[in-house]
Amino acid sequence: MKAISLDCLTLPDVSPVDLFGIAADAGFALASVWVQPPAVYPVMLASPAMQADIARAISASGVILGNLEVFNLNGNTPIAEYEWTLAFGAELGARSASAINFGPARPDIAERLAAFHGLCRRHGLKTYLEPISMGATRTLQEGVDLIREAGVDARLVVDCAHLLRTGGSSKDLTAIAPDYIGYVQVCDGPATIAEDEIGDEAAANRLYPNEGDFPLFEILSAVPSHAILGVETPSRSRLERGLTALERAREAFQAMTDIVRKVEIARERI
Repeated sequence: MKAISLDCLTLPDVSPVDLFGIAADAGFALASVWVQPPAVYPVMLASPAMQADIARAISASGVILGNLEVFNLNGNTPIAEYEWTLAFGAELGARSASAINFGPARPDIAERLAAFHGLCRRHGLKTYLEPISMGATRTLQEGVDLIREAGVDARLVVDCAHLLRTGGSSKDLTAIAPDYIGYVQVCDGPATIAEDEIGDEAAANRLYPNEGDFPLFEILSAVPSHAILGVETPSRSRLERGLTALERAREAFQAMTDIVRKVEIARERI
């Protein structure tokens, strides 16, 4: 079965030093790490002071450090200042880094994406751009347009929550060239929620696959085979029920394997 990443937001109460051991015990092959401040949850933030401890945890677990999260292209920080963070992640073996466009529309955003991509290439990292429902780049097509304007070899992160909360569907994946899809963050949720609940859902209140109304089978069936699959499911209800981080990770892995196997079996039958 396809390897799956435990994306760090799934466990908002776990430090990057502890994340890899939990990921391994739950069955994941990869994990993402939040390296660029501010983190949604401070405990998740990896810093250079932790580098030796994180490196030991990665080595002991056998879990690959996949993606570095998350760099906002639309802040006041000069893009050049992201280099030390990218270098830190690359030294730990990271494979990619993701960026968002969170803020008002600005004329230099393509230039900033191009500069970020240049830094990623310098450190051997793939560049991902994640459209988010609260941002200036919200839809997959807007992401493609920005990548084209920047003239870079970047791919999109498709977050199921952001895709559906912006009115998207599996048709949006098939409408763009497969090479633009690089990473898919999987979660579930109710078919509709109030607009003022979208941010809270994204950061803290997602459902695990097969617990909600998202058309995950259709979405994953439209995902090209080269794309990385990650589970991103911060679950307030599980935290409130007192489930341990390992219990939550195991439930997330089982939920992901169930839906991924269904998609793979369906493809084999075609």
